[in-house]
Amino acid sequence: MFNPKIIQKLANEHQDAFKILAHIEAILNRRFADLEPAVGALCLAAASGEPFLLIGPPGTGKSRLVRAFCGLIGLLNEDDPTQDHHLYFEYLLTPFTEPGELFGFYDIEKAMKGGKLERPREGMMQHARVVYLDEVFNGSSAILNSLLAFMNERVFHDRNVRCRVAMQCLFAATNRVPETPELRAVFDRFLLRCHVYNAESKVENISHLLRKGWNETYSRHPGKKDLTGLLDKLAVFRQRVIQYTSAGYLKPETTHDFYKALTRQVHMARQYDLSEMSNRRMVKLIHLMLVHRIYEAVRKGETNRELSLGPAQLELLPLYILDQADEEIAQKMTAAANQ
Repeated sequence: MFNPKIIQKLANEHQDAFKILAHIEAILNRRFADLEPAVGALCLAAASGEPFLLIGPPGTGKSRLVRAFCGLIGLLNEDDPTQDHHLYFEYLLTPFTEPGELFGFYDIEKAMKGGKLERPREGMMQHARVVYLDEVFNGSSAILNSLLAFMNERVFHDRNVRCRVAMQCLFAATNRVPETPELRAVFDRFLLRCHVYNAESKVENISHLLRKGWNETYSRHPGKKDLTGLLDKLAVFRQRVIQYTSAGYLKPETTHDFYKALTRQVHMARQYDLSEMSNRRMVKLIHLMLVHRIYEAVRKGETNRELSLGPAQLELLPLYILDQADEEIAQKMTAAANQ
């Protein structure tokens, strides 16, 4: 679908970034019980820059996972929640949350003394590199409308001025999938979704959870200095994708067998009412597949050969992209991806 030589070139140029990401993924999988799909999705979100939504009941480790990732890359101190970290922004949304709580309240006193009407420059969502919004769909219509441009265009509308935001990763969590049309518009912006569940009532599941959960809760988790440059390295990678695309080196081919396989997946998702697969989501899905192929190649040591998209990338659709979780249909789609 893309020039295999260019994919290989990207993988070779940015091995360092993806090796760090793979190291972080391994650490998180050691720390958390039965969250491998969520950890994988979070790492893909960090690499691609696409918004990521965790769906599941309270107490399943959603917030803890995001904080662990940010702790590893040096954006917060997991062991001292009182420390302020201006590059990480976290907030629990409610129907009463005001936009100023996220973006900063205007300094009225300063304006009355002849200064400009401005918001604080640090500590607010538009200035953070990683944003985590808990119970994201509980926000008011004013909050959610602001989020649409924030997520998709990476801009913040401040008194009719479009401001570029610093955000590189947007993570969010919810206890439920929204059903109203207004909320579905926001839901559609989250390209990556992952459902998490409480441990099954089986001895092996409970014992596995308690062993890891005890250590996660009661031990210390210092950050690792060799992981702190990850966001900068991934930003350079995404910029390189833009450069190669602008130069005409990286673009979907006119005809390719991969289109047929992808079309089967999209048809099944729509056929079973698991996702409408909007045009926006399909374009972003191809970007995610490209990132996944490069990440997969670096992890497997395959960067010495030309790289093409394949079944592993098609499996992303039933795993992370659908609007609803249906294990039986997901298995059918995964089987179809490998035909």
